[in-house]
Amino acid sequence: MSPPNFEKFLKSGDLVQAKKEAQAALQQNSKDRRALLTLAKLAAFEGDEAQAESLLQTAAGGTPDDEADAQLVRAALYMQRGELQKAGDIYLKLAEDPPRAEALYGVGFFLAEAGQNELARKALQKAVAMDPEVAAYHFQLARVLFVMNDLKGGFEHLQSALKLNPGHVPSYQVMAVALQAGGELDAAEDILRQGLKAMPDEPNLLDTLSNVLAGKGDIEGAAQVAEALVKVQPNHPAAIANLARFRMAQGKFADALSLCNALAERGMATAQTRSVEAMIYEGMVPPDPEGAMEAWKAAMDLDPKDWKAANNLGSLLMRTPELPDALIHAREVLEEAQRRDPDRPEPQLNLALLSVRVGDKSRAKQLATALVNRGPTLDPSIRDQAQRLLKHLD
Repeated sequence: MSPPNFEKFLKSGDLVQAKKEAQAALQQNSKDRRALLTLAKLAAFEGDEAQAESLLQTAAGGTPDDEADAQLVRAALYMQRGELQKAGDIYLKLAEDPPRAEALYGVGFFLAEAGQNELARKALQKAVAMDPEVAAYHFQLARVLFVMNDLKGGFEHLQSALKLNPGHVPSYQVMAVALQAGGELDAAEDILRQGLKAMPDEPNLLDTLSNVLAGKGDIEGAAQVAEALVKVQPNHPAAIANLARFRMAQGKFADALSLCNALAERGMATAQTRSVEAMIYEGMVPPDPEGAMEAWKAAMDLDPKDWKAANNLGSLLMRTPELPDALIHAREVLEEAQRRDPDRPEPQLNLALLSVRVGDKSRAKQLATALVNRGPTLDPSIRDQAQRLLKHLD
């Protein structure tokens, strides 16, 4: 007996159609447990805990397979609540003999999140082998394979996921990012445009495409896509900041500033928009260092975890010693940048360079030595600057 249509749609990832089909099945038979369990799963995916619990209670008392499905819904609810141990216990129990594909998928997901990719791969491969028609299993396996540098296997499973569910946006994004990382920018653009044919104006695909085009050096094309994204999301600060960034790259400073200022006037400025604003002030002819300084400070305040704004403000102050107490303030903000992310080498290098400027050669040598001692993990350009600084100090 073939599974009902709602289960087929659920496997493929077409959640909207799965819901319609399950609701139609319930209209014909209000006690259809498989339809009830499908709707409960969908409610869990949507975060509607009360609805999921109600449907589970209505579906209670079915076959052992029905009860196992109900447990899997409960595992999803535990995930929503952040009760990961309880969710993991259910997945592990149902992954045992006889194993259930959905439970193996859950185990694989947990192992991947814990960084145990080899074990995650084995669990997800078993899930795919048991039920190859589920797009989500292929997608999660592809992500693990990419982390393990098995690009061929990762692409194969992403293609399977897209074949099963052409509307799965994350599959297009992950494939495009992987292609971009491998230098295949044209292929990354092609896969995103393929996705946009299926889902015109999909925001995540437009955002990723704009970045891929920028990576190709096609700033005009990137700006056009970013503008299309703003039309789809006219009140989304990240979309507007992205467009402002490309307008700046085009040299259209007034347009870029207008976009940033409009957000600020509506109380919607973000660290990203303030950072774009600061870069515009720095790039003007002549530059406006005071405007840039105020914008970098605002970006720092808007995101207390962002090291970049603090580092960039410190770098600006080092380049404009004519500003009042510039070097004193530069040290303060660069130390703040290092506090926000102690592992970033950029603030450490800037602090070393600043220390030379203020006559603290001992600290400069200490910071530069620590950078060089990072070995091959350090960006070559930063390592070269640190080595040159040490040679100068000797």
